[in-house]
Amino acid sequence: MSLENKIANWVDLGIMHYSEAMNIQDRLIELRGRNLIADTILAVRHPLTVSFGADEKNNQFSDLFLAKVAGEYGDISHSSLQDYLLRRGIPFVKSFRGGGATVFAPGQFVFYPIVNHTEITGSHELDVGAYKNKIYFALFDSLKNMGVDGINMGSQESFQTRAERRDVWLNRGGITYKMGSKGIGIKGKVAYNGFAINVDKDGISDSWIVNQCGYRPEEVKLWTVEHEIGRPVAPSNVYAAVQKAVSNNFGYSGFNYSSTGQLEVAHAS
Repeated sequence: MSLENKIANWVDLGIMHYSEAMNIQDRLIELRGRNLIADTILAVRHPLTVSFGADEKNNQFSDLFLAKVAGEYGDISHSSLQDYLLRRGIPFVKSFRGGGATVFAPGQFVFYPIVNHTEITGSHELDVGAYKNKIYFALFDSLKNMGVDGINMGSQESFQTRAERRDVWLNRGGITYKMGSKGIGIKGKVAYNGFAINVDKDGISDSWIVNQCGYRPEEVKLWTVEHEIGRPVAPSNVYAAVQKAVSNNFGYSGFNYSSTGQLEVAHAS
């Protein structure tokens, strides 16, 4: 089947705990690797969760958070950090996804494409950069489709040490704003994990817990679509914007709306 006529699966997981979504993703990665399912996009929002990724140098709790923990426990040991979060009902997870520290919350919309990245890019399975570019542009175009203008592919010149990191940036009055993030994994020809978009204001209200993706507060400020366009965005409009962007960048002609149960049952051994 040519990419021009390719239909991908779209699965809306609603609000789901991070670990549960990762278990689903792992099962679908196996099915996609065996060519038993088509490319599949998981759309999900996670309850408040602190997550560290594979980029160890950018897994950092914020100075403010460390000060709060030290004030209560007298130290900032791993057990004290964990207990502080646990007592407030905030899960902490360490993941093999790309990227550094992040805080998930329902106002942040997350998308996990489980895809054959070689078919999308027309390149070989070791060419991770080609697929990263597709993810970046899907993320940028999603924001544009929601009315966000002036997106920059890269940080301000004053942050030369981060010039190699291409996130979603807006520059307003000398302040750098970050509106999304990406973190992908590759297993042979199958790419997984994906990107997140800060949509609602409440989606970043607890982001102070970490240095988001390793950026200190004085370097960047998190921003949302709601901040930028001055109004909330309905989930259906977020999904429509992302579907259009993913289709254009991944070469899909449409989506089959499904559930993980339907995908797994159809190919049970």
